[in-house]
Parts: sequence; C-alpha cells; structure tokens
Amino acid sequence: MLGVHFLGQGKISIDEISIPQPHDRWVVVQTRSATICGTDRENLMGAGQKTVPGHESAGVVTAVDQPVHLKPGDRVAINCHVTCGHCEYCLNGDLYFCDQLTVIGFDYDGGFGEYMLVPEASCMPIPDEITFEQASLMVDMLGTPFRAIKRARLTPGQKIAIWGAGPIGLGALMSAKRFGVKVASIDTSSYRREMAGKFGPDLIINPAEADVSEVIKEWTNGRGIDVGFDCVGNEAVCQQALASLKRRGTLAVVGVSHQLTLNPWEQLIKNEATIYGSRNFNTAEFDEMIGLIRTGLPVQQVITHRFTYADAEEAFRVFREGQCGKVIFVGAFNPRNPLHK
Repeated sequence: MLGVHFLGQGKISIDEISIPQPHDRWVVVQTRSATICGTDRENLMGAGQKTVPGHESAGVVTAVDQPVHLKPGDRVAINCHVTCGHCEYCLNGDLYFCDQLTVIGFDYDGGFGEYMLVPEASCMPIPDEITFEQASLMVDMLGTPFRAIKRARLTPGQKIAIWGAGPIGLGALMSAKRFGVKVASIDTSSYRREMAGKFGPDLIINPAEADVSEVIKEWTNGRGIDVGFDCVGNEAVCQQALASLKRRGTLAVVGVSHQLTLNPWEQLIKNEATIYGSRNFNTAEFDEMIGLIRTGLPVQQVITHRFTYADAEEAFRVFREGQCGKVIFVGAFNPRNPLHK
C-alpha cells in the first residue's frame, strides 16, 4: 500500500509499505478520506515525522481479530485520541484530557496511508447517508469549532465575530449560524473571505484595509460583540477581539498560539470579561454533528482540493501555498463516483 511520510523542511516521500494486520481489539481500516490539517504543518515544515501522518480520517473496517462490536464492512470515522478508556475524562467523553493520551497520525500511523491499524474504541460508526468526506471533517475541522461554539451558549440575535476564515473558522461560522446569531467573519486573505461568503456571514471584514474595532463598534451600535472567536492562533487577534467585546463579553481561544499577555484590570476586571480555551469535541457531540449534517450543514463545501496518495506532492504544495480550503486524500477512489460514500 502507499503511505506518505514527512521528511522535514517541506519535503515528503510516498512509500510502498506493508498493509497492517489486526490484533486483539486493534482493527484495520481502509482509508476513504483523510484531510490535511493545519497542525500537520509543524512536522511537515519542521523536523519531519517517523509515522504516517493523518489524524482526520474515515474509512471502512476491512479486518478484525477480537472485536467487541465492529465487523468488516463497517463505515467509521476515526477519533485520533487513543486513551486508557476508564479515567474520569475518558468516561466523560473528554478523551484529549486523558493522562495516557497518544494520537493516531502522530504516535501511530494515520490516514495518509491507504490502510491504518487503529483501536476499535477509536472507530466511531457513521450512518450510510454521511459520506466519508463529511465524516473525516467531523473529527476536527467541524468538531473543534462546534464544541467552542456550543460552550459560548449563544442565543438568537447576538452578534459575534470570528477571526480567521480557514477551515476551523469556517466550521465555527456555519455552526454559529445554526444558533441564530449574526456573525462577522474576519480574515486578511481575499481567497478565504470569498470562501466565508458562501456560509452566510452578516459582515465580512478585511483587517488589512479597515479598523476592525471601529467597524465592529459601528456594526453593534457602539455596544461591542457578545463573543469573539480566535480561530487563527495569534496574540494580536486576541487583543483585537478583547478590544471589541461588549461589557461581560467572552473571548474563545480556539487557534493554537503560545503567548498572550493581558492587563487584568483593563481587559478582564473592568468589563467583567470571560476568556476560555476550547480544544476538541466531546464524544457525545458526535451524534449532534451527524444531526447537523443530516439537516443540511454544508460542511463538505469547505473542501476545495482532492488528491490520491500518488499525488501527495501536489497536495502538500497546494496546502503550503494556502490558496485552498480543506485539502483531502481520497485513496484510490474516484470522489465523483456516487459509490464513493
């Protein structure tokens, strides 16, 4: 089978590797859809990675050994979090908090190969009407912002702003619209602002050409937004969002960054602001996302490019250049074939 490896410094290799074999409760899944994530950039452009990447994937179970409930032919999305299964966090569905957490696509070979070996517990069954492409988007690109949006406890009529119109920002945008709020989408990229326009924002702002705080002030009649979402991962974005909040407004930090300096009086205490971070979805929310897609959430419209593994060089070139939405691998299957579901 074909598998992709990150060699570092932006280089990859496309290798012929052995198809894994099932053992105990680890099952073999034939990958039908695997999406490239912004998180992959670190190992792609950095030191490389020994394992096959790909932590957002879905496929068909092809081989089992001692399963509890799965059988060959089952359609599944892959939750990349491999955990102990019995701690407080695992039992609550917050798998990413488990002290024994390891990750498919980093610690184990992931979806950028035609087959992968994963724990049965990582396989989340998907109904026939959910495509593999939709399922691979649910486990991160939709799941991460959906959780962040839910935690904001939005109510109809509120005004919010989402910084970033990459895949995570677009997932936040389409999720937020389901709660009946008005949404401002903010991004410096004309390509991504155009993409955001397909998902019904009430306002689109180019921060390179406009004073975001002033535009938001006018849009909210001087009140400020109820919630700001940083889906970029940038300290300047967080500062801009905090300056745009109403009194008792909320900042949700979703994009990954490593520094944020605050003035507690001016930015928190004075206006009784709230800040929270949001990481990924709770397992109980997977069925909720299925419900959203069943009722028309257009998650698949975030996909702009599809490639086979043999064309991985081109796939990562497109990804690095950034003129794209979600870039996905579809294995050896034709995504235009109605049987490729």
